[in-house]
Amino acid sequence: MSNGDYGYFGKGDTGYAQYMTAFNRNFGGSSGGGGRDGSGCGCLIVITVVVVLILIVLDG
Repeated sequence: MSNGDYGYFGKGDTGYAQYMTAFNRNFGGSSGGGGRDGSGCGCLIVITVVVVLILIVLDG
């Protein structure tokens, strides 16, 4: 991409801006991270619920 061509996103400054916007949206860049609630503990909650359910079943 050294020639300023960002493929699907276009060329030059506009292509770069669109590319970076999509990158930050998808991978949570330092200036964006849109679409996330910020808590970052969704997997931890699921694991905790599964462990509690297993303990309840094994205890009963």
